[in-house]
Amino acid sequence: MRPLLLALLALGACADGSRSAPPPGPDDGVPYRLDAPDAVLELPAELQEISGLTVLPSGRLGAVQDETGTVFEVDPATGAIVDRLDFEGAGDFEGVELVPGDAVWALRSDGDLYRLARDSTGAPTVRRIETPLRNRNDTEGLAYDAAGGRLLIACKEWPGEDPDTGDNYADVRTLYAFDLDTETLSERPVVSLPRALVDGAVNFRPSALAVHPTTGHLYILSSVRTAIAVVDMDGEVLGVLDFPPGLVAQPEGLAFTADGTLYVASEGGAGPGRLVRFAPTD
Repeated sequence: MRPLLLALLALGACADGSRSAPPPGPDDGVPYRLDAPDAVLELPAELQEISGLTVLPSGRLGAVQDETGTVFEVDPATGAIVDRLDFEGAGDFEGVELVPGDAVWALRSDGDLYRLARDSTGAPTVRRIETPLRNRNDTEGLAYDAAGGRLLIACKEWPGEDPDTGDNYADVRTLYAFDLDTETLSERPVVSLPRALVDGAVNFRPSALAVHPTTGHLYILSSVRTAIAVVDMDGEVLGVLDFPPGLVAQPEGLAFTADGTLYVASEGGAGPGRLVRFAPTD
């Protein structure tokens, strides 16, 4: 059986379907130097427009790109594509995330989620779930919050409106929560980033999310201002780290391994896409 299919089938290994929360971490620092990557790898032509990243049970990386519904299994040591799983036709897929013991989830820019799992016979299955988010929101970030039993979805553009007043949220970037048990989306943002704190000379537009495996902090990637904002689950901004010029053309994917190693994937622009690895500094 092909490796990626094995990875998907392995998701059902937890008989009770439980999801473990990450261990707590007392350190509020940001232990990465974006000017000192461990490795910079060129990606194959099929991933020139890579747009989402996660870590699979195999230890390899799962990736999507913004033209077709395909999950690519990528060797993190070389950047080579090991396998792929087609789950949908043409579409702007922007996020992919493993939920241990459950499924691999993919996010489309119109807010639709795709659950990639297996049925009772072990065969891979695909289910599309429509959320209230739309193309106007331009959903580009997807992260698993184990402590909350939910997926977090970031809006790159329109932040939404207050359900009580109908007024648009102003001067913020918003994250919504998708409850994995009820499969419903929060009516209001669960995190709002004040743009005054994260915009630089170029606006901060979220393109990827990941939860740090020990601190539980959110790392929010911006593809336009090439930077990472680090926030706690209450939305307090702990820091904003900018990438050095020339390292990433358009960063779109973000993932952590269990030991805190950080992977960032960037679209290539005129050249090949890149996979950049950072070891924690402490």
